[in-house]
Amino acid sequence: MSDNVIELAWKVLPVLLMATGLFWLVTRWVVNVGATQVAITERRYLGKRLPAGRAFAANGEIGIQADYLAPGLHFVPWPFVSVIAKAEFVSIGSDELGVITAVDGESMPSGRVYAEDKAGEHHNNFQDPVAFLNNGGIRGKQLRFLTNGTFKIHPLLFRVEKIEKTVIPEGSIGVVTAADGTALEHGQLLGRNVDGHDNFQKAEIFLKYGGQKGPQTDFLRPGTYNIFTDMFQVEVRPAIAVREDQVGIVDAKDGIAMAKEDVVAPTPDVKVHNSYQDGQAFLSAGGQRGPQESVLRPGTYYINPYLFAVTMRPLTVIAQGEVGVLISNIGKDPAELFVDREGEQPQLDEKGKVDHSKRTRHVVPEGYRGIQRSVLGPGKYNINPLAFTVIPIPTTTRSVEWAGVKEYNGTFDPFRVVSHDGFEMQVEVRAQYRILPENAPYVVQKLGSIQDLEANVIHPQIDGIFRAQVSKVPAIAYQQNRAVEQQAAQDAVKQDLEGYRVEVVSVMITNIHLPEALMKTTQEKNLAEQRKSMFDAQEQAEKRRIEFEKTKAQADQQGALMKAEVGIEIAKHTAKQAEETAKGEASRIRTTAEAEASRIKQTGDAEAGVIRSKGEAQAKAYQDQVAALTASGVTTVEVVKALAASGVKIVPDVQVSGGSGGSDGLVQLLLAGMLRDQGALPKGKVEPAQP
Repeated sequence: MSDNVIELAWKVLPVLLMATGLFWLVTRWVVNVGATQVAITERRYLGKRLPAGRAFAANGEIGIQADYLAPGLHFVPWPFVSVIAKAEFVSIGSDELGVITAVDGESMPSGRVYAEDKAGEHHNNFQDPVAFLNNGGIRGKQLRFLTNGTFKIHPLLFRVEKIEKTVIPEGSIGVVTAADGTALEHGQLLGRNVDGHDNFQKAEIFLKYGGQKGPQTDFLRPGTYNIFTDMFQVEVRPAIAVREDQVGIVDAKDGIAMAKEDVVAPTPDVKVHNSYQDGQAFLSAGGQRGPQESVLRPGTYYINPYLFAVTMRPLTVIAQGEVGVLISNIGKDPAELFVDREGEQPQLDEKGKVDHSKRTRHVVPEGYRGIQRSVLGPGKYNINPLAFTVIPIPTTTRSVEWAGVKEYNGTFDPFRVVSHDGFEMQVEVRAQYRILPENAPYVVQKLGSIQDLEANVIHPQIDGIFRAQVSKVPAIAYQQNRAVEQQAAQDAVKQDLEGYRVEVVSVMITNIHLPEALMKTTQEKNLAEQRKSMFDAQEQAEKRRIEFEKTKAQADQQGALMKAEVGIEIAKHTAKQAEETAKGEASRIRTTAEAEASRIKQTGDAEAGVIRSKGEAQAKAYQDQVAALTASGVTTVEVVKALAASGVKIVPDVQVSGGSGGSDGLVQLLLAGMLRDQGALPKGKVEPAQP
């Protein structure tokens, strides 16, 4: 059994050895390359020697072949050529880049760090290594890189390093520093713009067209970029955000040197460089190094911080009731002006040149350095504080007080002054003034600010005016003539401030504090005067009371007075009636009595004249009493009534009055005697005859 096994083994063994050897030969001659693989071969015999300095055979030379075997079955003339390695395809993700380092190729030019891709049109993204070597491919890290996709890359000739793509987020920029390129010129800070590099994504174009080494003027805006970050180092910086209440002050780090006399550099048209966002356009337009005149308004700006430094300043705000006086640090020299509106020549130094340190002390028209005649009205302004200084000046009525209680900033201590009679007193004053908008620049010219006006002009001038006034009058007189002194002070202040173009609205004395002793004396004097006035008033009251009592008494007698007046009227009418009756009777007996009348005419006329005079006087007295109606008249009437009642005869029995004919009186006398004798008339009741 064992012999048979051994014999069989000796027969099968050669067959197995032959089969194994044949299989081995087949595996050497026939190579299967996977679908995602490449195979690297090496020629060992029957070939030319490699050129000096080469590591891979590009044209069948002995050595590791630059060409590789693609996926599939390949016949390999082993032992002359053999497969030494297989490698997977290189896969580059959507967010990756493949950086290539070539192990073989031409030498790197002197001064270069990265290999320029001269064979870029032939090697098909490094997938044809033979074309790379035969068309001038350069040894070293390549500027050309692989983007998203799968590539058949010779793993020994090309080393692939995967890097992430460059992402610039929103609200940021990417500032770039080139690690290779031509050297910057003397005094140059940033590399100039190069066309065609497609945001630094084509490094070979950048170098081909003279891209410079170092920080770049161009930068990356928000987005995703295929950038060879070994060649271009990218630093993410925030974009410039200017708030609504700010302005951005720009300082250029590169450009033409600024003139020595300039405070800020005149900025090229902002439309040309898009508000400093196109640095190359700024430089090409002649932009100067240093602080710029133009500012950034509120908004977001993509500005290269390597070229421009931006600082934030508050927005210039002119409130309601104010104007802004501009002091310009830019513009033409005011020495070109002969005289300004104020009539002042420019300030000159000891050499006869314009003293620029005092150039802002002139009110000048627009375009010149100095205080501008035009002012800013209420509102918000994007003003460069380096180019213009803005001084707010109130145009509404403003108060300055000298009071014991300080209610606001414009309050000083009360004036301590000495009167003409040597008393120290305190005077509290309030002054109101205003500045017209067109006068505001001249106030700044002379004084500088509203605070300087109040502290250095209004305060000392009003202080001096009140001290001078108080020293001329006694303390009590000053207080008593307060209104006059106030008006005088106001007139003096107005006159003094006219030279400063300040309009005085009013000057008021709000309080006067006299010394305690003087106040006490004055109070006692005033009290005495008040007592005297009180006594005078009481005296006048008593006099008025007496007059009142007299008037009241007269009023109380009005009833009796009226009765007397009525009695007089009745008596008049009765007398008239009796007279008419007597005339009738006299006419009847006139014929009979004419003879007798003629005889006694002469005697009767004389007696009648006497009687008529007495009657007329008595009648006139009655008439005067009635017309006057005084207290004495009333008393007389009452006495007459009393005498009449007592039977005392006070009226003549017969009253004869002369007539125009001369005989009427005698006739009346005779008739009256006859009537009395006959009892027709009562005794003592003969009414007086009418004249």
